[in-house]
Amino acid sequence: GTPDYVSPEQAEDAQQADARSDIFSLGGALYFLLTGEVPFPGKSLVEKIRKAIVGPPPSPAVKRKDVPPALDAIVRKMLASDPAERYQ
Repeated sequence: GTPDYVSPEQAEDAQQADARSDIFSLGGALYFLLTGEVPFPGKSLVEKIRKAIVGPPPSPAVKRKDVPPALDAIVRKMLASDPAERYQ
């Protein structure tokens, strides 16, 4: 995956990545489509990955007021740092 959309577990150990990693990446793409920004901006790959590991990005609804609460919740669940907290 590209640095802006790679899941934390894929960045740490690609062998541990599963379908939930794809959900994370899809959530990142959806975040970008909604906000026009990547979910975890940074100047380097390490900074982007660190932000993805540490916690969720800003809520899409904070960035754009017309994002429905239900869609905001879906995106945030897709971008959970812990794969167990994402859609299965």
